Amino acid sequence: MASSHTIILFALLQLPFYGVLSRTNATCPGPCQCFSITTMICSDDQMMALPADIPPQVRTLIVVASSVGAVAFREEVHLTKLVLLNNPVNMVSSHAFEQLTGLEELEISGSPLMAIESGAFQTLCKLSTLLLNNNKLKILPPGILDVLQRLQTLQLRGNGLQYLGTKHLHNLHNLQHLDLSFNQLPSATLQLRILSLRGNQVTNLPQGIFTQLKSLEELNLRDNRVSELSAGVFPGSLKKLVLRGNGLVQLPSTAFGDLRYLTHLDLSHNRLSTIPAELLQNLSSLEYFSISANQISELHGTSFQGLLNLKTIHLQANNLSFLEADLFKDQEEMSRLFLSRNRLQSLPYGFFESFGIESLVQLHDNPWHCNCSLLYLREWLEYSSGAVEEVSQILCFSPEPVRGKRLASLGKDQLVCTNSSEAKSRDDATGPTDVEISTSAASKTKHCSLQDINGTLVIKCRLMKCSNLKVETHFHLVDGSTFTHMQTAKWPKHTQCLSGTVTLTV
Repeated sequence: MASSHTIILFALLQLPFYGVLSRTNATCPGPCQCFSITTMICSDDQMMALPADIPPQVRTLIVVASSVGAVAFREEVHLTKLVLLNNPVNMVSSHAFEQLTGLEELEISGSPLMAIESGAFQTLCKLSTLLLNNNKLKILPPGILDVLQRLQTLQLRGNGLQYLGTKHLHNLHNLQHLDLSFNQLPSATLQLRILSLRGNQVTNLPQGIFTQLKSLEELNLRDNRVSELSAGVFPGSLKKLVLRGNGLVQLPSTAFGDLRYLTHLDLSHNRLSTIPAELLQNLSSLEYFSISANQISELHGTSFQGLLNLKTIHLQANNLSFLEADLFKDQEEMSRLFLSRNRLQSLPYGFFESFGIESLVQLHDNPWHCNCSLLYLREWLEYSSGAVEEVSQILCFSPEPVRGKRLASLGKDQLVCTNSSEAKSRDDATGPTDVEISTSAASKTKHCSLQDINGTLVIKCRLMKCSNLKVETHFHLVDGSTFTHMQTAKWPKHTQCLSGTVTLTV
């Protein structure tokens, strides 16, 4: 045990500096000293009980290295902070804090404390910080923490705790900081499912920090200072992981490799400029992904490959200037895609091919270059305007004749290309002007499939350019002659031009 003089010095370092400390000993009960009108420190190994007649203006009481063995106050005091360090307190009774209804911070550390009676914290409804470190607590009574609904910080470090379950913590809705290090908690007994460490100053996550939390399903690390992640740091039981508002600059491709149950991943408001192509490849259960408000300039074409359950993707407020046509080819269940506030000038032909009728998309606040390269997007907006949020804010940034105009208001004759390089952009953006399907080629085309069901040929196509759809069928008869059937059609707007089925009977 450190000397009393050393501990007093440590305690004094926590107090405001007043130049010359004013000792108002006339109003302080001995052997305590008042170093300000609101703070009283007691450190005397001959002191057997907590001081009586605490001045009414005192808000902080610190008792260090005394012989006080019981926590008891004879009358109501107006403390907001009570600190008991290195005292021989071995038990806290159910009546210990009855006179401290305004207490906001409580620490009992470095004591042989073995038991806290049920109801001990019953009057501490305002408590936000509870520190019970380096004691000898093996168990906590069920429900002992239930009344502490304002508690934000709970430290139980170095006690030898053998069990802590969800029934101990389920009422702590505001808990942000939980420290259980240096205990004897077997992994099978720690059943914590939700852990929030939001708004602390966490700078790193060392290997093994969550090893004992085998049942953890939600982990909130929002608004900390984590700058890097190592592989395997998160428990495989996680379903929701929030890393929003940290200082992440880059991520290893294996950062989330074992999180096969993860459905929600939030990496927004960091400093990422790119993500590895394999970062999400094992997250087969992922439904929600946000990487908004970073500095992402490009996405690999396979970034979302195999993520069949992914429904919501936040990519807004980045530096994206190009997206590959089949980036979301596996997201047939997509319901929300946010691409606003990027640097997109155009989108490739077929970009929305896998999107369903229920999908909602944000595209505003991009520097759209309204020439022939936007013919595909313009036509998709015409048939899918109900799927686009703030469609009136999708404005042309260039060329100058259409600058500031709404893309949806422009006619096709206004989206023109004036040179060969722009003409190539037109071809990439518009795709084929007519869609020709034959029974010999239907199975090879990118957009169509052919099935023979009991003599009935069924061709199913998912086409965006179906305002000018042509189906031409060639039948080669046994006598060597050829019969040709051709059909053209314009699809009604209410279909949103998402798919069509052509049935041919042979």
